[in-house]
Amino acid sequence: MQTLARNGYTTEQVIKALHAPQRTFRFRYELLDSQNQFKATLLNIQAANVKYNALAQIKRTASFSLLDDGSINFLSDRIKPYALLRMPDGGWTEWPLGVFIPTTPPRKADPTGAIFRDVEAYDLLQVLVDDKVEDRYTIVAGRNYIAEIKVLFDSAGITAQNLTATTKTLPATRDWDPGTTKLQIINDLLGAINYRSLWFDENGIAIAQPYVAAAERASEYTYRDDDDSVIFPGPQQTLDLFSVPNKWVLVVSEADRPPLVSTYTNNNPGSPTSTVNRKRTIVDYRQYQEAADQATLNARAQRIASEASQVYESVDFETAIMPMHSDMDCLTLEFSALGIADKYVESAWEFELSAGARMKHHIRKVVNV
Repeated sequence: MQTLARNGYTTEQVIKALHAPQRTFRFRYELLDSQNQFKATLLNIQAANVKYNALAQIKRTASFSLLDDGSINFLSDRIKPYALLRMPDGGWTEWPLGVFIPTTPPRKADPTGAIFRDVEAYDLLQVLVDDKVEDRYTIVAGRNYIAEIKVLFDSAGITAQNLTATTKTLPATRDWDPGTTKLQIINDLLGAINYRSLWFDENGIAIAQPYVAAAERASEYTYRDDDDSVIFPGPQQTLDLFSVPNKWVLVVSEADRPPLVSTYTNNNPGSPTSTVNRKRTIVDYRQYQEAADQATLNARAQRIASEASQVYESVDFETAIMPMHSDMDCLTLEFSALGIADKYVESAWEFELSAGARMKHHIRKVVNV
């Protein structure tokens, strides 16, 4: 989640303004070059929306309806929108909403002769999807995982990086077929050391971080249906326990090393999907090409088990625009009508960039298994 204290205002002041009965939002758009350097302020955007799906390959997407006045080079420029909130003293605080690569859609003329475009745009993960290795790509045993990811970033021209260092090295030589996307290689390397999949933050910086279970994370924000609520009526809670596994078997088999096997069984009496409560075993069997070591494979098995349990309860709800959300935020939802009072991870959100718009949230419940 983006910080709330910004532009000279404290966290408390910003929260009070976000939950005020009357709020004023406006939006601005920056035009950036291919290196994310500011070029100009865009004045030709008529409407826009931003979506984030942490479980998608391209996590952050946007659409822009704009007057094609020649100000944008659709082959190399980027668009960075901001949401601005008016504060009680008349000043403004703002949040960036992402750096987007626009597509080149058809031009269309209105009755006055003005030319418009409806532009779909994608965050900088698109660069790593488009950039593929031309020959078989090999990383030899003993190389540091994060150092090799840096090599891939540099080759794709991505210089803004925030990568958590690791001492782990590849236990065996690994290669990928020609035509493999650089994003696939990076995420394969991150998965081998139990990091989250790669994402880009609101300022276009590549982020690689170790995975931390939601149960071990502190809640970053609370939504509740009280007198200061920004929640609209109609939250929907979904519960689906039918196909949730309760045993996970992970296997890594490589030619030049003994096989690694990790088994994790949910036999927790407090879990509704455990072997104890279901009276049967539902196995999730997965074969991987690589894990750095047995401890990493064990951690991955526990992570998969935790994530599988998180999907059985989700809540969809709408609020007024809350522009500080980012990637997989951990938040608390309290909604009395449904008896909800718990900690969740937000996997998706979206909103139109217009005053008075509603923001949609999709959250998943954190469960200890």
